[in-house]
Amino acid sequence: MNRLPFFILLLCCSVAFGQTGSKPFAFEKMNRGLIALPTEQQQVYLGWRLLESDAAQVAFNVYRSTSGGKAVKLNTQPISGSTNFLDTSAPMSQPNEWYVTPVVNNRELAASEKVSLPAQAAPRQYISFKLQGNYSPNKLGVADLNGDGVYDLVIKQPSGSVDPGTFRRSQDTYKFEAYDGKTGAFLWRYDLGWNMDMGIWFTPAIVYDLDGDGKAEVAMKSSSYAGTLAESFAEEGSFIMKGPEYCTILDGATGKEIDKVDWITRGNGTEWGDNRGNRVNRNQIGIAYLDGKTPSLLVCRGTYTMMKIDAYNLVNKKLTKVWSWFGDNETPQVRGQGFHGMHIFDVDGDGKDEILFGDAVLDDNGKILWNMNMGHPDICYLADIDYDRPGLEIFYAFEAAQKQNGICLVDPATGKIIWGIDFPITHLHDWGMLGDIDSTEPGMELFAMEKDQSKSFLYNSKGKLLSDGKELGGGHTARALYWKDGPIKIFYPFSYRPNGNPLMEYKGAKIGEIPGQILAIADVLGDWREEIITAMEGEVRIYSTTLPATSRRVCLMQDPLYRKDIALVTMGYFYVPQLGRPWKAER
Repeated sequence: MNRLPFFILLLCCSVAFGQTGSKPFAFEKMNRGLIALPTEQQQVYLGWRLLESDAAQVAFNVYRSTSGGKAVKLNTQPISGSTNFLDTSAPMSQPNEWYVTPVVNNRELAASEKVSLPAQAAPRQYISFKLQGNYSPNKLGVADLNGDGVYDLVIKQPSGSVDPGTFRRSQDTYKFEAYDGKTGAFLWRYDLGWNMDMGIWFTPAIVYDLDGDGKAEVAMKSSSYAGTLAESFAEEGSFIMKGPEYCTILDGATGKEIDKVDWITRGNGTEWGDNRGNRVNRNQIGIAYLDGKTPSLLVCRGTYTMMKIDAYNLVNKKLTKVWSWFGDNETPQVRGQGFHGMHIFDVDGDGKDEILFGDAVLDDNGKILWNMNMGHPDICYLADIDYDRPGLEIFYAFEAAQKQNGICLVDPATGKIIWGIDFPITHLHDWGMLGDIDSTEPGMELFAMEKDQSKSFLYNSKGKLLSDGKELGGGHTARALYWKDGPIKIFYPFSYRPNGNPLMEYKGAKIGEIPGQILAIADVLGDWREEIITAMEGEVRIYSTTLPATSRRVCLMQDPLYRKDIALVTMGYFYVPQLGRPWKAER
């Protein structure tokens, strides 16, 4: 069966990410990520990557071989304005194969990998990965698990979830499953068991190469207890509050346990804010380059009251603690200031990552860099929001009631407010939206809504109110992504249980619809535009644009902030990944 590779990397001795200021320390070595997708017009869309290592003047030639015959060049002049091509003459009644070659100073360099389509290939805008049964994933991660140079898939299934805010007995146990990105073959399964409540805050995980050997590990919160539901440590009418909890590291290739350490302890559950297992069970996990070159694992507990983080390095297959942080030990205390995710970046320009985990930032040494002390933000994005202002900005919208600045733009190096609203808010809810969707306004647009939907707000990057944002679909949030051309994004209205995901231009037409529950948005195939990864029953699909572009940009996965945002999609809420480098700085 013909299968396009999911996301191919060249083997290298190190795949660590880091940065000095905004520049990455080292990149994953990638091939061209060439894709070939047949369209309804009996044409074939081809897309490939521009890499950070490419010469500024690089161009490309496109070749096609039909039925095993001699490859012929399809373009008359080397392609320099984009990294895609529409093959309008491919004989679809026969099998075809394509590759591209970079051209520098009129000289062809090494050819890319080849991709193929069988004869009579049906039009399809996605690549499919079949699962082991009629279930769908709850979360998904991508990483090279076995060192073969291809990104593999790690899913957490089934799709159901329990929120700690309202007690509901788990209906099943979560299982992690790994699939080979090149062949689609099932690799392994790890069952968390009945002593892990079935919800994202009970079961955070991340898939990443923690020791730099070119093979990713899976780090997760776990329990060693493997009984039945009736035998679990849950009390009647409450979540599990007894028994061991660990941070466990699995070998990505085999699913076998490498090491484990104790998770941050629950202690007295009521000290976290209630006796129902709610606030004590707000757990997260992440990665940060605390020394600028080595990925450290972050184990986190607490969002609404106490907040704690432990940092570890994986050395010789053992977890070694780097530091521990407790927000109550800071002056002033850091309490109830977490959000439902985290962003990792070098915000102070010292070459080492900081941790943005709410309206406070933790420095690489485990000490607070700054603290706004405004409570829990439900919306928190780090990006180059204001294109006219050097560096990045944070977009906050607060669930905690505020008399002013409940929506604000903040300097990530200092925590100083750049602009904020001058009227009160009560409870701004969910993820909001951030993206450059309006070409007539400077920078990105920012959307937030009150939980009761009584008020909503769409601002430009300068703090100008544009509208109530109802044109985004009327719900608490929309999500924006690169799909067409240039810096302007399209969007789709968000729903917890979508029947379909309409792709929309701002104040424009519907340009398509993607079925399934969207698990991730990421630049994992083809050119710099993003793919939409969806969960279907028994299947994961990776949808790609087939719209030719007239611009090009280095693969987004080679942007350090973007790459770490993608890694963090396996835990917490799904925040759309953002760029750490200004759009206008790219070639």
